[in-house]
Amino acid sequence: MSSQLRWGVNKYQDASGRMSPALMRARSKYATRNIVTGILLTGFVVSVYTYAATATGRDDFSDVPMPPIPEDTLQQLQSDRANLESKAASLAASSPVTKKK
Repeated sequence: MSSQLRWGVNKYQDASGRMSPALMRARSKYATRNIVTGILLTGFVVSVYTYAATATGRDDFSDVPMPPIPEDTLQQLQSDRANLESKAASLAASSPVTKKK
């Protein structure tokens, strides 16, 4: 924002756009409270994230029965995997990356 407002001169910024001493004085009494609020909000967000990550990590799905995979689907998945592994091996063999000695 420029130092000129629609209605005249901006009293809170000098010509270069920096805060004026008046704005610094007006904001100084809120600085500590804003810092404390920011720390509290950050701590709350981190604690919620940590709780959610650890709570989902403790889930045990061993009691959930897995339905059997049909034989034709299993064979298709195995052939797809074999094809991908052979492609990966051929790409790795033809890679121009030099090995470190």
